[in-house]
Amino acid sequence: MEVGERWAYRMAPHHGPVEEVEVLKIGTQRPLRIKVLFVAEQAEGREEWVPSARLRIRWQDKDAWLAHEKRWSELTKDSPDDEDTAFRAITILHDEHLWEELVSFGVNYRDRGVLYIEDVPALAGLLDVPENFFRTDPRAFSDSEGTLIAPWPTTLEVACLLARTKADHLVTLLDEQERQAQRAAIHGRYYRGRGKNPGTYISPEICAEVDRSSKPARDLLRQWCGTEAVESFEELKALRAEVLRIGKLMEQAIGCLRQTGQAKAADRFERELGIPLEALRQAPHED
Repeated sequence: MEVGERWAYRMAPHHGPVEEVEVLKIGTQRPLRIKVLFVAEQAEGREEWVPSARLRIRWQDKDAWLAHEKRWSELTKDSPDDEDTAFRAITILHDEHLWEELVSFGVNYRDRGVLYIEDVPALAGLLDVPENFFRTDPRAFSDSEGTLIAPWPTTLEVACLLARTKADHLVTLLDEQERQAQRAAIHGRYYRGRGKNPGTYISPEICAEVDRSSKPARDLLRQWCGTEAVESFEELKALRAEVLRIGKLMEQAIGCLRQTGQAKAADRFERELGIPLEALRQAPHED
């Protein structure tokens, strides 16, 4: 930025009128402020010191910039808020970094819920959909680097399909998250500090409230994973619990045999059990 240049001035970050100003002087203090002259006749030669962030772009480039702003506003007009259940489910997907070379999701204020597809052919192949599936919404477009950008409705459809591709992983993850949440709702949660920071303890009551607010998103993500994946996981979990129960019964029986002097029979059962008794003793119980 130099003295004499013409810039587009806008007070609000992402909306509101744009005015042409001329740079008169550049301040020397921080935060940086710029002295400008408002060019429009109705401004009557008004001069003002303004924050540098209000000078958005050089005046000669404003039309392209405003067109981009308008397109982005249209793209994000139906984006969710950060408490939306589907958005929170997508945040869980985003945090797992499972498809980061193919696709990502906007999670910040300006792009919340926006879909970014880095490799359209690869993602279409993974999801078994035609490439034009991602352009169903007329607001979708490709940026200068070739990334396809699509709005929230498309994001939702893609997230559902993606969840099914990693359903086994996700249902296991969700189960572990719920276990951790249940423990925290009883005991609270401690986050270790660094250096002289003693760390932070979160009470069980707050942990329980956080879990209640998070549960709908986990339930929705399970729906996206599909009934088959969820049922298979529950069956596997039940089978593991039953194996553990029988194994511990065997441990008790083997112990009884040893106490009654039947060491050979105890040794034979322990060998046939196939699981070291110490492993059974250390196995976690279901919460």
